[in-house]
Amino acid sequence: MNRYSRGRGFTLVELLVVIAIIGTLVALLLPAVQGAREAARKASCQNNLHNLTLAVTQYHDNNGSLPSGWIVNMDPTNPQQMLANSEAWGWAALLLPYLDQRNLHKDLAVTSRYRLQEVLTGKNSNAQLDISNNPGAISVIQGLVSTPLKLFMCPSDTGFQGRGQVDSTRAFTGAGASSGVGLGFAEGVSNYVGVAGHRRVTGMLPNTGVFYGNSYVRMADIPDGLSNTAIIGERDTQFCHSGAWIGTQNSLNLDSLDVSMVTGFGHPRLNAPPDPQYGTQHALGCGEGFSSLHVGGAQFAFADGSVRYMTNGINYAYVNTATQPNVNSGTPCTATTGQYANDHRDMRNGVYQRMLNRSDKLPPGDLQ
Repeated sequence: MNRYSRGRGFTLVELLVVIAIIGTLVALLLPAVQGAREAARKASCQNNLHNLTLAVTQYHDNNGSLPSGWIVNMDPTNPQQMLANSEAWGWAALLLPYLDQRNLHKDLAVTSRYRLQEVLTGKNSNAQLDISNNPGAISVIQGLVSTPLKLFMCPSDTGFQGRGQVDSTRAFTGAGASSGVGLGFAEGVSNYVGVAGHRRVTGMLPNTGVFYGNSYVRMADIPDGLSNTAIIGERDTQFCHSGAWIGTQNSLNLDSLDVSMVTGFGHPRLNAPPDPQYGTQHALGCGEGFSSLHVGGAQFAFADGSVRYMTNGINYAYVNTATQPNVNSGTPCTATTGQYANDHRDMRNGVYQRMLNRSDKLPPGDLQ
């Protein structure tokens, strides 16, 4: 009798068991991989904020103060009159030389000599800058203003338009854009906005944070302690319309193109959910506060250079003692409606509100 051996293969049941085991392992490993990726993105975002605080410190050392939240444009024919609907430089544009962007700072002429509106039109009142008849030069300016800078983009955020431009609701349409580089063009996005403080104010009205109109805040002007005072926070693009590193369209009015393009204040809750009732043009709209696409919170940079993660559950209580119309109604405070009230020093304010003020003289609470 001839004897021979036959190789034994896998049965169908064995193959199915192996496939099931592999599927289970993948299902178990995938969240870990995604978590590791998000942790890396979050660390990169933290590094961006840290670099921004270093730049703020260098600016302070060289200029004697932190950069202004935004530069208020004055009418050249009437130096006492502020210009409305006029694009203005923001604090981040003033920091460009300290962020390895000296050439961009120079090409945009980010100096006290030129208003952003003048740069966008290619012409100023003194005829020192006149490229208004050169469409090619105007196109170059538009490209510079729209430049995406990774330092201002949180890797966890995925709502950028184009190569990294602001939400279309915040595309410049002011006097400079409409008569210069074209109506409604988008600026380079920024996921990082300065802390304005407790009040919803525009123009040159003072606020309780470190960034507001023509502000000149020194480290010595932060008596609450550098480690207790947040100066920069996150804002996402997907839900809360982010901001722009270049500046603001209109520093006199409050809407989606205003000072909330470069700063946030303490009334909207951290990561407040988008609400059609408020949108971005209201004191409770998250487009005027702080948010992120990190799970459960957002990161803030503090005046001492540290960066800390704040959870959505941070103690929140906003006190406003101004008379109506006021912050609670979505109308900006003025000198006659309580903007000078010391409501930021009210003990009833929450930990979240306290960390956004530089001089409330209240115990900071638990910022962990």
